[in-house]
Amino acid sequence: MRYPLEGIRVVDLTVVWSGPGATAFLGDLGAEVIRIEGNNRVSRQTSAKMTKERIAAIGGYHGATFPDRDPGDRPYDRSALFNWHSRNKLAACMELETPEGHEAALALIALSDVLVENNSNGTLEKLGLDQEQLLKLNPRLIVARMPPLGMTGPMSSYLGYGPNFNSLVGIAAMDGYEGETPDTAGENYHMDEAAPAGLAFAVLAALLDRDRTGKGGLIEFAQAENVMQEIGEFFLDRQFNQRNPPLWGNSDPHMLQGAFRAAEDDRWVALSVRSDRDWDALTKVLGSPDWAELGASAAARLDQAAELRGHIAAWTKDRPAAEIVRRLQEAGVPAGEVMTETRLLEDEHLAARDWFKERSHPSVGTYRYPGNPWRASGFDVAFGRVLPGFGEDNEYVYKTLLGYSDERYDDLVRRGLVTTEQFA
Repeated sequence: MRYPLEGIRVVDLTVVWSGPGATAFLGDLGAEVIRIEGNNRVSRQTSAKMTKERIAAIGGYHGATFPDRDPGDRPYDRSALFNWHSRNKLAACMELETPEGHEAALALIALSDVLVENNSNGTLEKLGLDQEQLLKLNPRLIVARMPPLGMTGPMSSYLGYGPNFNSLVGIAAMDGYEGETPDTAGENYHMDEAAPAGLAFAVLAALLDRDRTGKGGLIEFAQAENVMQEIGEFFLDRQFNQRNPPLWGNSDPHMLQGAFRAAEDDRWVALSVRSDRDWDALTKVLGSPDWAELGASAAARLDQAAELRGHIAAWTKDRPAAEIVRRLQEAGVPAGEVMTETRLLEDEHLAARDWFKERSHPSVGTYRYPGNPWRASGFDVAFGRVLPGFGEDNEYVYKTLLGYSDERYDDLVRRGLVTTEQFA
């Protein structure tokens, strides 16, 4: 097998970011990921009724999520918010609220290894797809559920998105610039960023366990709990020392660190000084200035951090970002440019590693897409079709996998239950 998960089939009932991001990782590893989508629901973060005129009225970044700021005839196939995590996936139309759609979904799940969903608590049960029923139907199935705050308990029914739950677990309280208020650094979606890798890892562990036991089971992946462990030291500090976390911004409690403006307009470089060796290397690059003695030890660098960052900023502001990064990296000092999207597309480091993948789709055209977030020796990661057009794989799923006859399939199409268009 070329890919680690080749031969594993994943049914994708996910929405927004965290769930689709998780199934994208499974697709990267070679799983056959099939999105089930109803044509009567908005499942791709944009409506079929989106127009250029509506984009102009909304303003902001929304228009930029479509190629050439044009939603076209199939906006649901052209939204960057959906397309970035839709690589390596297939898509089939099933209206789960109808008997026909429910029957097809159960038949597909019976043939699959994993079901992933990140809807609000109770959604699967309302659709008649509760985990007990599914595990009776397919005892080897792994049901991976991603409720924000767990499936039971006083907060399990809370609804919301990443920013809401980031506030609840405390991340938003730390998300501000040094010396300012927590709302100064903009909106934060870290829960959505952290969940995909965590859920994918949990599925891999469950598949390994199934190889030993022959049985599937439930993964209850509470997204808020997953992200809380990334800030565990702050919970402990509050619990044992009654301290709330300060706002560090771009600085750090253990080392001299910051983001510094370069000579070009709105170009910034981040750097860290981890040790005395880094400090010596940095000050030599800066010409061994008189103030170098202010940072002669780790304690001194923390005590004099604000003044030292001011001296460094005075040096960086007159130099191009590329020169700053090159000189510091050559000296062994961790440094890198804080890049905008446009700068990432131009980055020589990513280009040398063929990270961006150029792919075409009839609904979108030809563009470069972000590549796989990691590589490993010993096996390949997949990056095939960049986008499943809505209902693009209907015939494969219904006829090839489920064994529907041409007559039965054509009847579903005639009745509008299976389409290649989203109507909502």
